[in-house]
Amino acid sequence: MRRKCRYIAALCAAACLGAGAPAQVYAQEAGGAGTEVTFTAGNDGAMTAAAEPGKIAPVKYEKGSYVVGRDIPAGEYAVFASTDGDGNPYRTCSFTLYKNDSDEKRIGTFRFEHHGLVTLYDGQHLVLQSGYAVPAGEAKLTLAPYGMYLAGRDMEPGSYLLTPLTADGGYFALYNDVRYYYDYQDDYRRFLEPTVITVSEGQYLELGNIASIVKLEGSGGA
Repeated sequence: MRRKCRYIAALCAAACLGAGAPAQVYAQEAGGAGTEVTFTAGNDGAMTAAAEPGKIAPVKYEKGSYVVGRDIPAGEYAVFASTDGDGNPYRTCSFTLYKNDSDEKRIGTFRFEHHGLVTLYDGQHLVLQSGYAVPAGEAKLTLAPYGMYLAGRDMEPGSYLLTPLTADGGYFALYNDVRYYYDYQDDYRRFLEPTVITVSEGQYLELGNIASIVKLEGSGGA
């Protein structure tokens, strides 16, 4: 699986870099009835709720450099694109992750539409080039046609119909972990026509250049 994922990443990097590609590209090393998922452009429920009286916002880590365990606790985080500008939900965030604070070994530089998910471990060095991070459990994500989601927490497991946003096609990637993306990839596909995928409990789904996502009726976790 590792060799296959790195081969896919190498093929995709040249063609897709900067034009909507799965997270691992930036690292070094068919139809049916259903219910359309509704969403809001922000999709950052924690920040929206915190704006209400009596609500407390989660800790927010702005663009910058962080040593895990010293400047930011270890754990899983949602990294969001900046909310400044025109409010386009397809804006991207990016960050670089190193194995240690001396930056001798770079795990990779990752970019996501709207938001991504990553698990950080003590001693790692995180550099947020754009956007900001909040603890994933406090982000209150809801499924939308962009970003990354954990089945069973942020979305329901099951089968979904994906429709690409542009004529260039869309893509999706499935992971069983979000510590080092390219080592934990279960599936990755680019497609030009609407396609059906199945997401199991505990899998992470990454979406890029997608116009709509529809959960098929009667589908459950695989």
